Amino acid sequence: MFRFIFLSLAGLLPIAATVQTAPAAPRTRVLIVDGYSNHDWKRTTQYIRLILDRAGLFETTVTTYPLHQDAETVAQWDPHFSSYDVVIQTCNDLNGNGPRWSRVIEKELESYVSKGGGLYVFHSGNNAFAAWPEYNRMIGLGWRSKDFGPALTISDTGAVVRVPAGEGPATGHGNRIDALITRLGDHPIEQNLPRQWRAADIEVYRYSRGPAENLTVLSYATDPATKLNFPIEWVVAYKRGRVFNATYGHLWANQVTPTGLECAGFQTIFVRALQWLAGKDIPATCPADFPGVDQPVLHSFAQ
Repeated sequence: MFRFIFLSLAGLLPIAATVQTAPAAPRTRVLIVDGYSNHDWKRTTQYIRLILDRAGLFETTVTTYPLHQDAETVAQWDPHFSSYDVVIQTCNDLNGNGPRWSRVIEKELESYVSKGGGLYVFHSGNNAFAAWPEYNRMIGLGWRSKDFGPALTISDTGAVVRVPAGEGPATGHGNRIDALITRLGDHPIEQNLPRQWRAADIEVYRYSRGPAENLTVLSYATDPATKLNFPIEWVVAYKRGRVFNATYGHLWANQVTPTGLECAGFQTIFVRALQWLAGKDIPATCPADFPGVDQPVLHSFAQ
C-alpha cells in the first residue's frame, strides 16, 4: 500500500489519498514425496527445490518415507496430501529398492487425486508400484513387463499408435541422449513453445506400459536403437484430478553433474506442469533462452 499527499485547491491543505495495490497471487503449495529409489533421490529433491525456489511461484514442503525405521514410526508417516495443490512423487520400489506404501496412504493419494488434486510423477516415480492398480491408472504408462498392458508409439505424422500387451519387449531404454523433443497439439503446458527443441541428457523409454486410459501424449522423441518414436511427456485425467508423467529428471548416485535437471527445456516444462496441475495460469510467452533444435540449454545449479 502506498500513500500520496495531494494539496487541496481551496486551502492548500494536505489531503491523504490511499492507493491500493493488488495482493500478490498465493504461491502454489507443493509436496515432494521422497525416501527411496534406485536413483539419487536426496540430491534430486535438493535440485527440485532449487528450481522451484528460483521460479518464485511455489511454497515447497518435503515428506520423506521413514525407510529402515521402526514400525511405529512408519505407521505414523502421513504426507497429508490434501494440504497441497500438487504432489511430486519420486519414490521407486522397483527391484526391491523400497516398500509399497501402506494401504491407508495409498487410499489417501487415490482420494486426493480423484477429488481434483494434481500429481507430478517425477522420473523414477514412473517405475514404482506396479502392484498398485490405481497407481497404474493414475500414471497411465510406467516401467512394466511386456504383458502388463499396452504401449504407445507415435508415427512420424504425429498419430498415436497403440501396441497391444505382449507385443514388443518390456519397458527399457538405451543410453541417455540429448534428444530432439517434438510436441503434439497445443496443450496449455506447452503453449507458445516451439514444435521441437533439444532436451539434455534424457532417457527415451521404450514401451512404457499400463492401462493408458484417459491419456494425452504431449511430446515424443526417437529411440536410437529401434528408430521408433515414444512418448516423453503425457497427462492423465484421473476422475477429477490431473496427472503429469515424464521421463525428464534422471540423476544417478554416481552422477557428478545433474545435466538432465539443469536442462532449461525440462525446467520450463516442470514449472508449467506444476502450475497446470494446480489449476493456475501459465505464462503465455516462451522464455528467451528456451532451447532450439541444435543443442540443449543448461541452467547451472552452480551459479
